[in-house]
Parts: sequence; C-alpha cells; structure tokens
Amino acid sequence: MKKPQKLKLRPFQREDVLTIRNHDYNVLIANGQGTGKTIECLACVALERKKLCPVIVVCPASVVWNWHTEIRKWCKWAKIYVVEGRKKRLPQAPHHFYILSWSLLAARGRELLYRKPKLLIADEAHKAKNMEAMRSRALYGLAKRIPHKLLLTGTPLINSVAELETLKQFFGTPNPPVIRRLLVDVAPDIPPKTRMTLPVYLPPAIAEEYRYAVEEFQDWLLQSLKARLEEGDAERTAQRALAAEALVKIGYLRRICGFGKVQAAVDFAARAIRIGEPVVFFAEHSAIIKRLSSLLRKSNLRHCLLIGSTPKSKRKAMIDKFQAGEFPIFIGSKAASTGITLHKAAHLVFLESYYTSADLEQAEDRIRRIGQTRPTFIWYLHAKGTIDDRIAAIIARKRRIVESAIGCEDVPETPETNVIELMANWSKQVSAPVYSDGDSLLGLGKSLPPMPLSSETFQVVFKGKKWNRKKVLQWAKMNGYSFRKIEQLTSGYRGTVTPQTSFISGLFKAFKVSKDIIIMKGRPRTTKRRKFKRKSILMGRRKIRRGKKRRA
Repeated sequence: MKKPQKLKLRPFQREDVLTIRNHDYNVLIANGQGTGKTIECLACVALERKKLCPVIVVCPASVVWNWHTEIRKWCKWAKIYVVEGRKKRLPQAPHHFYILSWSLLAARGRELLYRKPKLLIADEAHKAKNMEAMRSRALYGLAKRIPHKLLLTGTPLINSVAELETLKQFFGTPNPPVIRRLLVDVAPDIPPKTRMTLPVYLPPAIAEEYRYAVEEFQDWLLQSLKARLEEGDAERTAQRALAAEALVKIGYLRRICGFGKVQAAVDFAARAIRIGEPVVFFAEHSAIIKRLSSLLRKSNLRHCLLIGSTPKSKRKAMIDKFQAGEFPIFIGSKAASTGITLHKAAHLVFLESYYTSADLEQAEDRIRRIGQTRPTFIWYLHAKGTIDDRIAAIIARKRRIVESAIGCEDVPETPETNVIELMANWSKQVSAPVYSDGDSLLGLGKSLPPMPLSSETFQVVFKGKKWNRKKVLQWAKMNGYSFRKIEQLTSGYRGTVTPQTSFISGLFKAFKVSKDIIIMKGRPRTTKRRKFKRKSILMGRRKIRRGKKRRA
C-alpha cells in the first residue's frame, strides 16, 4: 500500500506565507490566475490554527466545494460547514471553517459573526469592487469586526485604479500590503498559451435573421441618439443614457451569432475527441449552451455542464469527472470561469466572446494553471462581418493596455463602457484582429459520420510512436469503448473491443477515425431464438391442471 504523498508548497508560496505571517494575516493577495492562492491561505491556517480559527471563506458558488476539498487536503483536522440556503440554521457545534458563496453573504454574513471568526478569506475579492452593492457592504461589515483578512484576486484591476483602492478599504488602512505575482514569473516551466481565431460562416437562414436584427438596431440607435441630442444632451451623455438598453440589444445580436456557431462547435468537438483531445467550451447565454448540449447528445458526444443553475453539490463532481476523463467535453457559462481547474484539456473554445478582456483572461486560465504540462490553445469561434468583429477589436486594444497598466493607471473596461465605445464607432468600418489564417467550413460542411458502436467494433488500431498504453486507454474512455485486450505492435497499439467470433467472418471494414487511428468494424452474428406465444403457454398450463384434477 502506497503512503499518502506529503503536501508541499513551492518556494514562492513559502515566501508568500512568510510575508502574510509577518503582516499579521492582513494582506491583499493579487497573484495571477492559477498560482495557488487558495493553498497559501490554507497553509497559513495550518501554521497558526489557534490564532486564525474559526475562518469564514467567501467565494463564488462554482468553487464552494473546491474549497471544501482543498481544506480536507491541507487541514485534515478541520471541521467544515458549508452554508447553503438563506434560512437553514447554522449547527450549534463550533466549526473551524464556514464556507459560503457571494450570493449568500448579505443574508448570512451577520449570523456568522456570532461564531466569533478570527480570519476572513474573500476569494475573487474584486466582486466587492462596488461599495454600493449589498455584498460589498456585507463584506465591509465583516471586515471591520474580524481581526485578520486575506483578500484574493487574480484581477485586481477590472475597471480602474479606483476599484483597487476600494479593495484596500476593507483593511481599514490606505496602504495594506499587496502581494502580486504572475503565473509566468512563478511557473516559467508551464508551456505557453496561444490564441487562435477560427472564422466561421453563419448558415444562410441565421445570417438573414442577423441582417434584419442589425438594421433594426441601427435604426433604433440613430433615432434614439437624434432625440437625445435634440433635447440638448451632449453626444457622450446621450450614449451613456442609452448604454443599458444598447447592452440588451447587442446581446440579442450576439445570441443570433452564437446560435449560428453551435454546429461549428459540435464539429470542432467531434474532431478533437476522435484524436483523443478533451475540450472546454465557454458561452454566456443559457439558450446557446442548451442548444450546444442538445446537438452534442444527438452526436453521441458525452459532456458535462456547469452553469448558474447547476446545484452546488454537483459542481465539484462535474469538474472531477472531467479531470478524470469520464467526460471528454466540459461546457461552462460565466459562472464556471473563475476559481476552477480544468487542465485536463489543452484546448478551450469560446462560442461567444465576453465583453471584457479580464473576463476572457479568467476563463482562459482555467486550463493554463500550475500542473499543466502541455501548450494550451484558446480558440475563438468568430462569425466574420458581424458584431464579433467589433467586440474583438475592442478586446484586442483593451488587452494591450491592461497588460501594461495593471495597478498604475485607469483602464475603463466594463461591459457598459465597451458598449458605449461600440455605439460611438458603429458607423466606422471595423477590421477584427485575426490570430490564425484561413477560413473554416465548420458547421457548413458535411458532419462527421457517427463512430461505430461497441457491439459492431472488433478492434481499434493506433499507429505511430506517440501512442502508449495510457493514451490508448484514455482515448477509449473518451470515446465510450472498453478494451478486452491491448496488444503492442511494432509501431503503435491494437485494442480488441469485441471478440472476433461475434462477427460474420470476411465482412470486416476499416473505419478511418484520423490519420493514425483505424477502427475495424464488423457485422455482428444474429442468433435465432425460439419464440413462444403467450397463449400457447397458458393453454399448456391449463391442460396440465385439468389432468391433475382428473387423476385426483
């Protein structure tokens, strides 16, 4: 029996823990995505449990159970309580950790103060950047009464330096200690990330619907701006006044484009899985996610969903199953774009682009984290000549500014500010940045034929030196096959799915999956079974009974 592996901190994490301890556990930890901020906090608690417990952990709903798992690993002695619902009473017995989501903070935060917490951990603390929001005020109320505070954020600057200053207010001092490390600095061994734009053509019917929607939007924008200007508003003031309504209307244009790209996403997934590559998809609108899920089911492509309505108790299970290879496809909404690890995949696809570069960066880093051993590829499905062009151009420009301006100057970047920019430049011709050359017929060409069923599959042959036993088993798991026997060839492997005796001899065909994978497909033997009519069986029983009565 193997001994459990001892958990260790990386050198930079040990330095961070020492820094946090020297500042009496009151630090803004602004390390980049995937650098292990959670581990650093738990290492601090493990170091001085008497001083820091009880601990309140506030985090996004999607990572509540991830925190629970990590606490089990690093603080095995701890009693943990996950706060669920707005009315369920807290247990009378004391616990070392109380975990709750941001959505429950305003309703349950005051109640948790009666447990006399000594440490407050706020994961994704930039969610409290607006002091007018209820959750920000609730967090501020906790921070004033709890002596030790660790605020975690991988993106401390979402809109401007003013928001970074807001986070500092929770410490009650204008200059609290800030730790800032980027993934590139602390883990230079992690392979690089490459962004790719995959141009997609909309199907004719959807393209026509989009054209009508654009004409309606342009008419509305022209008339609304004209009316505002006639009332005496400045052009910028008029655009700000119309931003909320424009956000909804542009969202409708994005949904139309998203529906037009769903079939392309299914084709992409089918091709990736056939060569043994798991894929992560991100989209924003629930209708598009449901449509994608429906088409994947029709194509017999197994997948898991993590969206806003996914129960908290099931979210961790979904992530674990994807990481274990049970599901080859992970589909997430914006609710899944923070705090989780999906580095089983090296390919991430955006069906819809988010409005801000910060949101995109967070989602991208779900697959590029400590522990990733392969180069990662970020694919943007891009409908040419649509709203995608305009959003991509703004994102590219803001991304260049944000990369060089974190923490040192104002960078206006919120959905509302970007929509105002869209309105201001709507009449201008926009050329979107392209990260790769060439067009794609994904979604318009012929779909891939379905993979053979296990019952009609004799063997799967893997050609090439890149294949080993582990990769062969992973491919089989992803594609729903179970090998009875695996044989090593001179160059590759061969896996037997169904015995040869189950097929009619001489009727085998080769099904080419990819250039290095071939399935030997056969025609199953049909066994004749004797058919018994219900009526004849009953009549036979009646005759036997009559015979027994006569003998008696």
